[in-house]
Amino acid sequence: MKNANRVRVFSIILISLFIPMTIIITLVINTSNVKDNMFAQLINSDEFSKVFLSIMGEEIPNFKEYIDNEYNTPSIGNLLLESITGINTDNLNMVLISEIPGFSYNNVIYVAGQGSDYSNLPQESPPPDFDELLKTEGSVKDNQNVPNINTDSSNNPTVLIYQSHSWEGYLPLMAEHERTSDSSSINNNENVVLVGSMLAKKLNEYGVYAVQDQTNIAKALKDRGWNYSHSYQLSRELIETTVSKNEDITYLIDIHRDSATRDITTVTINGKSYARLYFVVGKEYANYEENLLFAKELHEKLEEKYPGLSRGVYLKTSSEGNGVYNQDISNRSLLIEMGGIENNKKELSNTINAFSDVFMEQYEGVIEVIAPNQG
Repeated sequence: MKNANRVRVFSIILISLFIPMTIIITLVINTSNVKDNMFAQLINSDEFSKVFLSIMGEEIPNFKEYIDNEYNTPSIGNLLLESITGINTDNLNMVLISEIPGFSYNNVIYVAGQGSDYSNLPQESPPPDFDELLKTEGSVKDNQNVPNINTDSSNNPTVLIYQSHSWEGYLPLMAEHERTSDSSSINNNENVVLVGSMLAKKLNEYGVYAVQDQTNIAKALKDRGWNYSHSYQLSRELIETTVSKNEDITYLIDIHRDSATRDITTVTINGKSYARLYFVVGKEYANYEENLLFAKELHEKLEEKYPGLSRGVYLKTSSEGNGVYNQDISNRSLLIEMGGIENNKKELSNTINAFSDVFMEQYEGVIEVIAPNQG
């Protein structure tokens, strides 16, 4: 008799579990809005496990009390809502963020610096009109005095500095009548090429031979009949050409400028004003974690020595931009947003000095970068 009762109880439990599980699976499979692989993600999720345990708790004495104490169990309704719509009711702010044009939930702030959140992510200025921008090319050539750091391999350079968007300029560096609505300039005294030159010079002073490519990317793109979207393809060719002649180059640094205003891109440290920087790491290539760890280590060291200088580390997919940024060429690749459109030369110079200080500690082995699969 006791055995019969046990069998009956066991059967009731199985049926009690089977019916709701069947309903959940049927609803998920038959819903036309279910995203790719969502069913697999659902059954492998912690929420699914919690609901499953909760159902068991309804049928097994004392088990429900244990589950309620140990887990914050979501309702079946919330689980179904998330599986069908992708909306996590515990993180509704991301629903609003995901509706921002050009933003994807796949892009994440891997490390947030002081004041950094999804409302002030680094953003590129609108692509310039190359025809209009290059009209000043003749007059600009006669007035440039940015040191040209050559690519002579005799000194065995280990660092290559380049600018995939070389036209990204800084308003305080431009004459009033030269300022454009997109803050673009092909004058290397007014754009990121100047910042790259500052960095190369400072690293050379430290005894690290750095070379800089000063290609006018806007002109090179126009000469080929290419547009803005080919910027990284062009800079990749420049990198590969330089590296082929300088085999010791290990560090690749792509200098950019954020479109944000100075209230976001400026910080005062010990009475000195700095242009804040932001590390950007692409996710669309194998072993991107190595560059991610490299950027994270530099951010943390900057935070330790110059608190607030780094805005953080931003991990980007191809849903917003290139997604690779030529960082697959080396596991010591950096894309750095150096300041914003309203930062001046002194602020940029202060930042270059601070960054070079921290970079040298990494270069000399003070910071140890370890890939995740190595411990």
